Amino acid sequence: MIREARSRWDAHENLACRKVRDQAIILYESLTSEEKSLVPEQLRVWLRYRSEKYFGESRTTPGNRGQKLPKNPKKKAHAPDHALFSRRLNSPLGSLVILSSKKGVAGLYFGHRIENSTLPPENSKDKVLNQAETELEEYFSGKRREFRVTLDARGSSFQRSVWRELNKIPYGETRSYGELAENLDNAGAVRAVGSANGANPISIIVPCHRVIGKDGFLSGFGGGVEIKKKLLQHEGVLLKIQDEGSSE
Repeated sequence: MIREARSRWDAHENLACRKVRDQAIILYESLTSEEKSLVPEQLRVWLRYRSEKYFGESRTTPGNRGQKLPKNPKKKAHAPDHALFSRRLNSPLGSLVILSSKKGVAGLYFGHRIENSTLPPENSKDKVLNQAETELEEYFSGKRREFRVTLDARGSSFQRSVWRELNKIPYGETRSYGELAENLDNAGAVRAVGSANGANPISIIVPCHRVIGKDGFLSGFGGGVEIKKKLLQHEGVLLKIQDEGSSE
């Protein structure tokens, strides 16, 4: 995927290059240290160093020569198409956005990671949103360890199978990407599991924050590694945190 991103950049398909590179980063962050060492050094250097050159703050956007990229060019998530209503609430981790559908919770995003223009209207009477808000408040106050609200996350069959495994991880415990893959009887699907974990649309309730690196280090997280750390500390999980913080 790194080679694919490079080839697209050379062909001046800048947006396509960024998309493939972002996917490659998600997969790369799901690897163990040993697995990362198997990636040719030239590709690792390009992904980490050259990508800063290509995508850093000083790089111009396609078709806008001379204009700098924003300081945080990471693309925000869009609300799922089947979401009907939304609600924004404050939490110890900052702003959260809950989305509901006809069947249940369609999404739960950290406020800084959702594109506001894609949000459906708010609804103060929606039963799903009311239940989700109550359960989240109980979770953060230490009164709840399991969520009961009905979920309606949309994704591929493989993604849904990974999300079901996430829901089986008990409060205060963690699993590695390899363990999730083994639980799915597909030990070779570590990278795909990492990608599906990153695509989880319902943070906290579907506890993707409980998945960490094989060696006990934190790995990437949609809301940011610091938020992942706080969630695990809230649940009483002790972690070994690297000084660099996020990639193992």
